[in-house]
Amino acid sequence: MGLTLALSSLSAQAGLGRPLSEAAQDGNPVSQVQRVAAQATSGPTATRNASAVQSQTVQTPQGVTVTEYANAAGTVFAITWKGSFKPNLQQLLGSYFAPYVHAAQTQTQQLNVSQVAGSDIVVHSAGRMRGFLGVAWVPSLVPAGFDPASLQP
Repeated sequence: MGLTLALSSLSAQAGLGRPLSEAAQDGNPVSQVQRVAAQATSGPTATRNASAVQSQTVQTPQGVTVTEYANAAGTVFAITWKGSFKPNLQQLLGSYFAPYVHAAQTQTQQLNVSQVAGSDIVVHSAGRMRGFLGVAWVPSLVPAGFDPASLQP
């Protein structure tokens, strides 16, 4: 029964694959939506591949700072987090949580560092007592010209 209640309380939350407009459901906004241009860095189509990336930073009730990044359609394609506590990854990864768990079970993990790459989810996280950080993204949702390696918690 407890698991059912926990899962139902998460169903309306924002996260990967959800609209950025729902990001405030993850915590209190600490910065307004920001827009940046992601451009391909080389080749003749570099200027034509420019796309808008939006981000919003919220702070969870536990004090974790979470930044959610959305593509031009407003869909969250990446998140970063940093804080004294590990965030609720089931909430933040949304429908990508199950594929993340499956991929994590098939890959070797270290004590304080985890790098999981599934069929359409990538999660890098690290942490120790009072210091957790990480980044996650969905490769199929990343806009052209945006480099996920540029994401910093």
